[in-house]
Amino acid sequence: MLSAFSFETLTANLIGSISPELNKFVPESTADLLDWSFIARSLYSAGSANPKQKIDSAMREGLEDVITEVMENINYYSRQRGRVIEFRELLYGYHRLDALHGQDLILDLLLIYKKYRGKKMTVPVRRHLYVQRAFTGIFVKELDEDFYNVTLQQSLLGSLLQNSMARLSSHFTITSNLLTTPPDKIVFVLPIAGRLATFERFLLTYERICIDASQHCDLLVVIFGPLEQLTEHLQLLTDLRSRHIYKQINYIQRNGQFSRGVALDIAARSSYIQQQDIILFIDVDMVFGVETLQRVRMHTQRGRQVYLPIVFSQYDPKRRGAGSSTESLPIDDENGYFRQFGFGICAIYKSDILDEDINGFDKDITGWGLEDVKFLEKIVRVGTRQRGFLVNTAEVPLDYNEAAEQWRRLTVFRAPDPTLVHIYHDISCDVQLDAPQYNMCLGTKANSLGSTRLMEQLFFNNQQNVEFIADFNRQRQQTR
Repeated sequence: MLSAFSFETLTANLIGSISPELNKFVPESTADLLDWSFIARSLYSAGSANPKQKIDSAMREGLEDVITEVMENINYYSRQRGRVIEFRELLYGYHRLDALHGQDLILDLLLIYKKYRGKKMTVPVRRHLYVQRAFTGIFVKELDEDFYNVTLQQSLLGSLLQNSMARLSSHFTITSNLLTTPPDKIVFVLPIAGRLATFERFLLTYERICIDASQHCDLLVVIFGPLEQLTEHLQLLTDLRSRHIYKQINYIQRNGQFSRGVALDIAARSSYIQQQDIILFIDVDMVFGVETLQRVRMHTQRGRQVYLPIVFSQYDPKRRGAGSSTESLPIDDENGYFRQFGFGICAIYKSDILDEDINGFDKDITGWGLEDVKFLEKIVRVGTRQRGFLVNTAEVPLDYNEAAEQWRRLTVFRAPDPTLVHIYHDISCDVQLDAPQYNMCLGTKANSLGSTRLMEQLFFNNQQNVEFIADFNRQRQQTR
């Protein structure tokens, strides 16, 4: 019934009588292949660290425009032919972007064919739609000259004022009421057991970024193990204290099995941290920069928002022949990935973490992982909790609105931070862990081996793997 209309012809009309062709771009190697993204209720993309994403408004609007124009073309002669075709649903689709030719789309549409002349009928049909949306020409937008001059003058004036104030402040003492309010203190909370060399690297990073750069930070280390085995760790802390005698560099020693949840909870409740301080829970494998601390202060809001940065986690550099792990590796898809599902690094005010509905960390979890997930669940519950309203407005107390404003409704802010890097180290998963913790550990270990492209190269460079796949596919064909 729909065969009278060729979807290839229709899509050609959309781009100015250019026949759509999916093979216009010919890659020279596998590295040049264009990835297709799958469109359903969400967008699934191989090129993203988080493969499942929400379809953004721009893509949704673009799909609606394409489908609307196609349906208008289909129904252009509907009166003469006594039938109309209605769009009902986009079942699924694929899309990719060709930098030379535009956007390629393959859409599976559910349509309703309605014939109202002659023998009347209504039939659901499915059709594949192939579209190439070519790029338009380049448009140049000229700004009004007055607007440009005013903007330029404002930027120059602001720059001059800022530089002048910086020079004045370096020569004169300005009264305190003219100075900006000092930023809230960030207290680093670091749980550790063993890992001496890594601990030394972390302290050097902390000294360079937080102390030497005067970033208004304190350090609190929660260290596990008997004192006689912690001599070297404590000596490193003592040396750091002796170099900076006016800085708060403290530690809490704990016996027993390492538990990150216990360590973080003890630190959060300790007297080393004040109610108005920002607590930054961090791991010993992390390196960071001044920009990291700026983002922590920007995105952590007392009584309103908790900051959980998405850290960049390095792949195993030895698999790429890059030697041992280093801080100088570039931030790209071949050297690491952003941990979309890691919540261990967290910034929150002490007054918020001791909220009655959060009440610190789960202290029953021992070993690797899961304490961050439980903590996040608490924050989410606080962010979505609802307070009951009194039915009789006459019974509402006079200070009701004021009290309502003070109710904490914490939200979680997440964003990738390329300056917050997890340096690669070998991961050993203890088989004695609970099943959820063990599975999470195995998942992190697998994700850290290398990029998908590198794993593919390593797999197909082994002839035995190629023969195994060929034999496996041959057996599948025989069983069908």
